[in-house]
Amino acid sequence: MKQLSRTFPFTILNDFSHGVNVWNNAPKPDIWIALDSLQNGFCAYCECRLNRKHIEHFRTRSKFPELTFDWRNLFGSCGDSSQKGGWNRCGIYKDNGAGNYDIENIIKPDIENPSDYLLFLTSGRVVHRPNLNNQAKFKATETIRVLNLDNNPELFNRRKKAIEPILSEVKYLYSIREEFDEEDWNKLYNDALQQINGEEFQTALEHAWSDNRPY
Repeated sequence: MKQLSRTFPFTILNDFSHGVNVWNNAPKPDIWIALDSLQNGFCAYCECRLNRKHIEHFRTRSKFPELTFDWRNLFGSCGDSSQKGGWNRCGIYKDNGAGNYDIENIIKPDIENPSDYLLFLTSGRVVHRPNLNNQAKFKATETIRVLNLDNNPELFNRRKKAIEPILSEVKYLYSIREEFDEEDWNKLYNDALQQINGEEFQTALEHAWSDNRPY
């Protein structure tokens, strides 16, 4: 889960409103073009590459119908909600499996930086960052729970597999870090981040470099 920058306008939905229009008539191809620009083709929550996907309402249409056509309420999430079952994580799980939650306790990645709350470990797990205050800790753990970011075997294994190719290099460079001055280390670090920019599970890869924590 990484921070997203919703800085560009999307005016197509300005002509749609709840009570006048229905969601099935929304210009979904145009929405996907905008979402792909926002998310670079990855799920807004778990950062997997979007193959099976759906347009996700962060605040659900059932509880917040007035936000049905609000561009700021839309993300692209993995899973196909038009088929039976779906994936047991992210938007589908949030709306159908997580049980009760307050949406104000869920990290909204175009407003907040998830890395301020979440720490992806080199083991493939995701946990709350240490030393958070109680409110921030609850928000982190509730986000992990409601989106099922740490308890879905397929997601865990894919994330772990993405981390494994860089793990030996991370461990080696950290083992000799004291041999570098700050400027040289920062160059190695920034070069490493450049190499993983735009990759699936980018935040997990970044945290492998920035924190190098297996547990």
